[in-house]
Amino acid sequence: MDENDLKKAFEDSVKQTCDIMVNALKTMGFEKYQFGDNSVPRPNMVEEFDFYMRNDTGSYGEYLAKYMLEHLKEGYYKVLANVYIPYKSGATEIDILLVHEKGIFVIESKNYSGWIFGSAGDTYWTQMLNKYTKNRFYNPIRQNQTHIDLLSQYLEIDKRKFISYIVFSQRCELKKVPYNTDSFVILKRDDLYGSIRQKIKAEKNMFTHEEIDLIEQKLTPLADVSDDVKEKHIDNINEKYN
Repeated sequence: MDENDLKKAFEDSVKQTCDIMVNALKTMGFEKYQFGDNSVPRPNMVEEFDFYMRNDTGSYGEYLAKYMLEHLKEGYYKVLANVYIPYKSGATEIDILLVHEKGIFVIESKNYSGWIFGSAGDTYWTQMLNKYTKNRFYNPIRQNQTHIDLLSQYLEIDKRKFISYIVFSQRCELKKVPYNTDSFVILKRDDLYGSIRQKIKAEKNMFTHEEIDLIEQKLTPLADVSDDVKEKHIDNINEKYN
């Protein structure tokens, strides 16, 4: 048995284990409940556990944020995930987009644990897991501003109609990060739903239903890209940020 056969056997074993556990949770009636409190929309326990077991940590954070946004009650909107905007010789990935009557919300999801430190002017921010372990990551304010710049150019829409949201996991502590401004908001995931609802109530309409549909039509092909485009995006991250 070669390496590929071993990998496939392991993946099949994990899938079978997940199937058994998910079926057991369904049998016990856990589809009636959700993790955490009921203050924000969240998948039922079985759906969330199933996704968590079969995907990486970053995807899990995006999944929960996207689920919240898909259950907004205010206004007309569209939600897109994993949108790859052409950038230089490759593409850059936008985690989640909420295209709403009140504006385009560009969401960068950081499903990190530990303490988070950084300022608006820093090139890199720091994740501290303990006194011996620190990791750096590219300033998410700058990262998401690049996303907005590219989206503005691609869609030919004024940058003032976009707002940047940096969304961190509940498992982290935002020890020292910038205060929110008119151009960006930094918060933990469970605060996302309430923050966006407040923003929606406070803003005037910027887009008609027809304009929202047209934006969705333009962006949908960019959310269904080849593995080659995804690989180039990963290579760009490794080259620029590591």
